[in-house]
Amino acid sequence: MNAPKPLLGGSQVYDPVALLRREGETVIIARVGMKTTRRFMILTPAGQPAWPHEPLGSLSDVGWSLRAHEWHLVPPEPAGRDARPARTLARLLIERA
Repeated sequence: MNAPKPLLGGSQVYDPVALLRREGETVIIARVGMKTTRRFMILTPAGQPAWPHEPLGSLSDVGWSLRAHEWHLVPPEPAGRDARPARTLARLLIERA
């Protein structure tokens, strides 16, 4: 299932930074709150939190959460205008594999 265009387009609340897909499932890593915030959420394509322990304080925390839910072997794809967060997340996941 593809993530809905409105969510990937961003909003004042969600700014998507990475997308992970596996076996018909998709999760979206989004910066939440104001543009300057460093809090992240892992969302379903419907825009709901993927897991109850949200929001997370850093991409490192996102990496640990993805590992705990067995998503750490899925390479993140850039989802926003800036590919750096997706590359950083990919590096963190490889380091912890």
